[in-house]
Amino acid sequence: MALIEEGFVSANTYNSLPTIQEAANVPREYAADLGYLQRLLARHNIPESISIRLIHRHYDIDDGEAMVFRDIALPAHGTVEVMRATSISSAQLHGKNFLVGSAARLQAYEYTTETTIDISKYETFIAEFVETVVQRKLQHRFGLKINHRSEMEVQADQKEFEFPEEQCTITIPTNLPLPEATHEIDVDTDWGALDNKHKRKKGNGKPKPRSTRTRCSHGGTVEMENCREECKKEDGIMFDGRIVQLGTPFHGLLNNLMEVW
Repeated sequence: MALIEEGFVSANTYNSLPTIQEAANVPREYAADLGYLQRLLARHNIPESISIRLIHRHYDIDDGEAMVFRDIALPAHGTVEVMRATSISSAQLHGKNFLVGSAARLQAYEYTTETTIDISKYETFIAEFVETVVQRKLQHRFGLKINHRSEMEVQADQKEFEFPEEQCTITIPTNLPLPEATHEIDVDTDWGALDNKHKRKKGNGKPKPRSTRTRCSHGGTVEMENCREECKKEDGIMFDGRIVQLGTPFHGLLNNLMEVW
């Protein structure tokens, strides 16, 4: 039986995934399951470009759309990654984030315009991963993520921020300017392998998930109309319900992004 489902995930399936707010406590509440999946990566010697992914969504999609990540090079800063709903016919898309579907097979639910590595060659690992997720009922909690480009280790930690004013998210390497740390939600969403030496010892409580590469930050619910009125009074860009002040490093990055995308 095929281990990977072909075709795009339906809008109905995607929109039924937990929001980042609903998934925020999953890493803590299911730490033992997460640790087991991380050790599974290590046991099969899976390259560091493949990691465990917290299943969540930020926005809904319509029929004929997919949520797509795209790299954008900023001349004055470097490369950031933008995710937004995109027509599935607009570009050649490759699976990036995968869930275990109802047919007990991996299926991409978020995509990228970049070429990704071929995960089908890790058949033994995929079979055990899918079996574990189904047995432990983790289908809406943990999946897999492919960091595109190559099988090399991802060198820089990243943070993903919601940009509801543009209905997208922006993933930024942490060595670039970031918005102020005033977010209500700040949760790990991406974990690499966990060596067996970190396995929980009897009586020591839950294992601490390690090898985090991506965190997701969100400012919570804010009245957009109030923000627009405030933004008119000041020179700045509204970002996740907050005004990014002119002259700050993150304003420069955000302004650069909006000029080139």
